[in-house]
Amino acid sequence: MKRQYFPELQGIRAVAVLAVITVHTAFTSGYMGFMDYRPDNEVFAVLLERFTRESLPILFALSGFLIYRPFALATIAGTEKPDLRAYAWRRVLRLFPAYWLVAIVMLVLLNRENITGFWYLLRVVTMQHVYNEGGIPTGMESTWSMGTEVAFYALLPLFAWAAGRWAGRTGHAVARARRILAGAGGVILVGYAFTAYSHQESLGMYPIQGNWPPGWFGYLAVGMALAAMSAAAEVAPNALIGPYRLVARHPGATWFTALVVILLFCFSPAGGQGTSDYPSLGTALFDQPIDLAIVFLILAPLTVPGVRSRFIQNVLTIRPLQYIGRVSYGMFLWHIPVIYIWNGSMIGADNFLKAMVIVMGGSFAAAVISYYAVERPAMRLRNRLGRAGREPSVAVLVR
Repeated sequence: MKRQYFPELQGIRAVAVLAVITVHTAFTSGYMGFMDYRPDNEVFAVLLERFTRESLPILFALSGFLIYRPFALATIAGTEKPDLRAYAWRRVLRLFPAYWLVAIVMLVLLNRENITGFWYLLRVVTMQHVYNEGGIPTGMESTWSMGTEVAFYALLPLFAWAAGRWAGRTGHAVARARRILAGAGGVILVGYAFTAYSHQESLGMYPIQGNWPPGWFGYLAVGMALAAMSAAAEVAPNALIGPYRLVARHPGATWFTALVVILLFCFSPAGGQGTSDYPSLGTALFDQPIDLAIVFLILAPLTVPGVRSRFIQNVLTIRPLQYIGRVSYGMFLWHIPVIYIWNGSMIGADNFLKAMVIVMGGSFAAAVISYYAVERPAMRLRNRLGRAGREPSVAVLVR
């Protein structure tokens, strides 16, 4: 098994992070509805919210795909299983150094009075602040998602072991992949059930449970399902699994279908479009299957071995987008701190375009510094437990 770099995955990561920054900047500038406030241009707000809402789910699904694929290959193709020590070491080096830099800056600048003691700091440092009411420091609101990433990295080897035991009992690659898909479907159902729990009216608006990992596991499972289908397609290219066969034949049409679904989603009868409000139980349960489908449609054409739409490839591989993808983790971490440092709070900016220039430019500059000063040096340490690339490479079979 070797690893191969696919620039389209770098490109879609960049697009997703730019969308995250755009929607948060729009919220800061009053271009999104919130509670009793409604923006002047509601059509723009709806389009903005519907076209950016899958940004974080795409990032989760990308993690599911990239991290699970070597495990999927081990089960489906019988390749060597990933070394768990190297796996854990690389995940720590990828996530924590850049995050610690942001945490130090934000704790010193904006949160000195909020530090209540050792356990407060420990939760922040270990990315467990999402589980404590009021535990997310000011300026680090977007880092609640780090708790989901850490939980996923910790639980994935257990899922891979269980899936390997069950799927390994069958002899054919496609049959093994289908068993993995059944397991991923179970994870999606767990996420859906937890979404129902976390959106109960009795928990109130914006309960802490809404940020807990199980509610987001469905998007990670979409990436894991794509990893299984992609691995099976590499082993048995003439026996693609149903939906994946259609994606392989019509990658451009798959993206067009995603566009149509998003446009129709603008007219959702469940409501909530164009706002940052915490959705009601009915809205959340109506929206999540559609969100999962959109994420699948967007990412699936980028995962089929040997198949690429020329249009998709040309869009996602342009050089500026590739570079943004390289520093995208830093941009994600720094864009909220930039908003606070520039604007003083998450709300109240009066010019959306000005805010976009400042927040995009500021987070990009901070991310470049973070990448070369912290992230790249940390990633050089990854090879101490086996060779690993710096780019989002994909585990593939050695031909």
